[in-house]
Amino acid sequence: MNKTITLEIIEKWLKDSDCDVRHAAMNACNGREVPLEIIEKGLKDSDWRVRHAAMNACNGREVPLEIIEKGLKDSDWRVRHTAMNACNGREVPLEIIEKGLKDSDWRVRHAATELWTKQTGKPLPIIRTIEPPERVYKKCLNGVIVVASIPSDAEVRGGYDGKCRTNKAKIIEVIGSFGGEEVGISIYDETTAYFAGNDVFIDDFDRGFDECSTGFHFFCDIKQAQAY
Repeated sequence: MNKTITLEIIEKWLKDSDCDVRHAAMNACNGREVPLEIIEKGLKDSDWRVRHAAMNACNGREVPLEIIEKGLKDSDWRVRHTAMNACNGREVPLEIIEKGLKDSDWRVRHAATELWTKQTGKPLPIIRTIEPPERVYKKCLNGVIVVASIPSDAEVRGGYDGKCRTNKAKIIEVIGSFGGEEVGISIYDETTAYFAGNDVFIDDFDRGFDECSTGFHFFCDIKQAQAY
């Protein structure tokens, strides 16, 4: 006879002083219709892992919007991210999605962006903090400079006097060589390769304004790139 963690065990574990036990209790709620009071209790826990597991237990079931809103106000980005993902498959007020778009963590903002597109059928307006010049510059390993152009429909963050980033770019020239080849190798991951003619698209681009978040990073002036 197969045994399962019963509701009585879950309720007992949630009262335990050990956060690992409480975490296991909330994980046991996944995929089953436990009383909402249990999820609400998990969302009030002092340990973020328990609160995260409580939000995970909301996926795939009907829960009041108030519960998701609690998750979206959590101090830990992982809980807020899971809460935003829990909005998938249901109609939520656009104000909630707009709050997610302003979140301090890029993963929450990215989830909110996808939800906005699904719910409205429209992409978010393109934001360009600057209009980049025709040629922009990215420094790669071995001092190689990758020259790119930024399409008119690309997102752009940053300023003329510092590092910028975008979700789209066209590599038009590689100045220098790496290993005897005219290619730029990313300093960040030492893996991404840029060849002249390549189109670059960043599918997890962060629509926020953090300088060092996801995107194709570049400078507007070649001297800035060389000095980086």
